[in-house]
Amino acid sequence: MKKIIFIFIISVSFCFALNVNQIDQTMKTDLDKTLSILKDKSLDNDKKSQKLFEMFDSYFDYKLMAKLALSKHYNSLNDDEKARFSEAFERRLKKSFTDKLVFYTDQNIEITGSQRPNPNRYFLDTQILNDGTIYKIIFKFYKANADDFLIYDVDILGVSIIQTYRSQFNNLSGNLSFEQILKRLDTTNLPDDQTAKK
Repeated sequence: MKKIIFIFIISVSFCFALNVNQIDQTMKTDLDKTLSILKDKSLDNDKKSQKLFEMFDSYFDYKLMAKLALSKHYNSLNDDEKARFSEAFERRLKKSFTDKLVFYTDQNIEITGSQRPNPNRYFLDTQILNDGTIYKIIFKFYKANADDFLIYDVDILGVSIIQTYRSQFNNLSGNLSFEQILKRLDTTNLPDDQTAKK
C-alpha cells in the first residue's frame, strides 16, 4: 500500500540529536528540506537516499533501536554479535527506505503538537495528508545525555516500529540461530516491508 510505504519513508528520515527546546523548529525545517529532496525529479532514488542519510545519519540511534528490537535476546549476545546485529539492523532499515523511495509522490507532513511524558522523553506529533486522509505519526525522543535528545522509536498509525520488530524477532529467536537471524535481516523483509505490501 503506497500510503503506508510513504509513512515508513518519513518515519526513518527524521531523527535528530537536539536540545529539547530546538526539536520542534529543527524538525519543521528539516522536514521541509527532506520533502524538497523527495520531490526533486533531477535526482535518482540512490542520490535521494544518499542526501537524506547524510542529513539524519548522525541523529538516528540505530544501536539502541537494534537493542530494543531484539529485547531480552540482545543481552545473550557477545560484543561481536551485538555489533554485527546492530550493523545488519541498520543496513536493513536503510535498504527498506531506499527500496520504497519509488513510491513517493506529493504527500505532505506537518507537526501538530508535542508531549513531555517525563524529563527524559519527548514525543513529537505529526501527520501526513494523503488524498484527503490523515495518517498520524509520533516521533519518540529520549534524553541521550545532558543536552541531546535522539529518536529511539516511531509510532505509525498507533503501532510502534520497535514493538513490531520485537514481535518478529521473538518469533524467529526460538527457531533460528544467531547466524540465521542475521541472514534473514540481509535477505528477507522486516515487518515494515510486509505491512506495506498488505
